[in-house]
Amino acid sequence: MQQLLFTRFTCLRLDRKWGLAILFVMLCGVAQAQNMMTALSEPDEIAWYNQHFAGLEDSVTHYQEAIKKPQIPMERSANLAAYQKELGAYRAAMRQFVVAHRKEDTAAKALLISCFREIEINQDTLNALAGLLEGPGADNAYSTYLSQELKGRANNEVGKPFIDFSLPDDKGVNISSSNYRGKYLLVLFWASWCGPCRAEMPSFISVYQQFTPGPLEVVAVSVDTDKNAWLHAKKQDGTTWFNVFDAKAWNSPVVRDYAIHRIPQNILVGPDGHIAAKNISAAGLQKLLGKAVASHP
Repeated sequence: MQQLLFTRFTCLRLDRKWGLAILFVMLCGVAQAQNMMTALSEPDEIAWYNQHFAGLEDSVTHYQEAIKKPQIPMERSANLAAYQKELGAYRAAMRQFVVAHRKEDTAAKALLISCFREIEINQDTLNALAGLLEGPGADNAYSTYLSQELKGRANNEVGKPFIDFSLPDDKGVNISSSNYRGKYLLVLFWASWCGPCRAEMPSFISVYQQFTPGPLEVVAVSVDTDKNAWLHAKKQDGTTWFNVFDAKAWNSPVVRDYAIHRIPQNILVGPDGHIAAKNISAAGLQKLLGKAVASHP
């Protein structure tokens, strides 16, 4: 079930009928999600959120998707204006709701759902709304997770110093990301059951073979819970870069430090130890490294 859910979420926008319980299982990891799943699996809870935000959310999502499509300048301008208008209405409603429920855990729930459904993606806006929580509303499981989420998002910004991590490879040897300072380090987040992750591996392998040894190293961080499945998948894919595993999976410190909820995802760390790019494609990585090599022959 985990494989099906994550693959579907990666490829398609989550259908509301799946329910918020499934959403949290997908995004938080099973161990941490169980209590949230129980709390958010009640039909009344789902109806409550949809009653307040479903219409606004659907409008924002519609224009989010519209502005991603190829279009003539006039059409794009109209879609952008409509998107900003609908997002403004959504933000106003969310702020009003958070203020009204700031002393309840309901406000943090609403903000988490907004984060995970990627409706509100502006970090400053989310921080401001989270700052309105008071008393019990600021001291519960949801607000704690929200705080971790916002911290992870802040860490995962281009230009920020990359937080070092150390995890064991298949031989039990700890691989530390700081060992590759002075090179570009691509940190891949993946799992054996993730179809899109496995599909993109050949392209990244090609770039790796082109620039290693040289300016590039790759560390692939698995979020598998089954170590044998991880070992089999990396052997099957034929990856020769560093592969590391943490049985904590979605609750692994490196995963939580960077608010990783979906895969495939990646972070490119520059030679100076700062984040140079996020979710870069193999073609984009090849182009970036080609320029780097050309400028430093």
